[in-house]
Amino acid sequence: ESTIVHDGIDRRFFFARPESTEVHSTNSLVVLYAGSLQPRKRVELVIEEAVRWPSVQFRLAGRGETEERCRVLCRKHDCRNLSFLGHLSSAQLGEEMRRAHVFLFPSILEGHPQVLGQAAACGLPAIAMNVYRPEYVLHGETGFLAESDAELTQKLDVLLRDSVLRRSMASAAVQHSRKFDWDRIAEQWAGVFREVVAERRNS
Repeated sequence: ESTIVHDGIDRRFFFARPESTEVHSTNSLVVLYAGSLQPRKRVELVIEEAVRWPSVQFRLAGRGETEERCRVLCRKHDCRNLSFLGHLSSAQLGEEMRRAHVFLFPSILEGHPQVLGQAAACGLPAIAMNVYRPEYVLHGETGFLAESDAELTQKLDVLLRDSVLRRSMASAAVQHSRKFDWDRIAEQWAGVFREVVAERRNS
């Protein structure tokens, strides 16, 4: 029988900020995307949301083949509220996650993307697609798993407008992320190896 062992979360870099002092004005809000820039990640959708929300800061962490296309799209829409951060170290990404309020991840082809677990550990509500059913996100509790691009947009609007929901989901995300601490994940791996050794001895 097969089983799933997830990636662990490195708590040296990915941890929640102290009690939130979030300002309720939308001028203070930050939406973060982190990952490679390639077609399946659909970073262009993040740019489209930045155009819709000019009072919110959007930040893109990562590099890839669609970067130039994304930059051209930004210039076309005069999108001054979006920043390209390039490749970040784990420490830098953790800092970015703690500064953000929403993690937007429109990718449609993944396994269990580690950035969703890292965002949860940093107390960051996530919006992702449900097509690959990421277990790092609990729909309606730690973020949203959208069934369509229209729903992705709708859920972003909900989180940007509702500070109480953001804080509630942030707290739940931190709690949920503890299931993926490396101590627990390492014990799961050890259990797999013990089972294999036991079966080998009994064969």
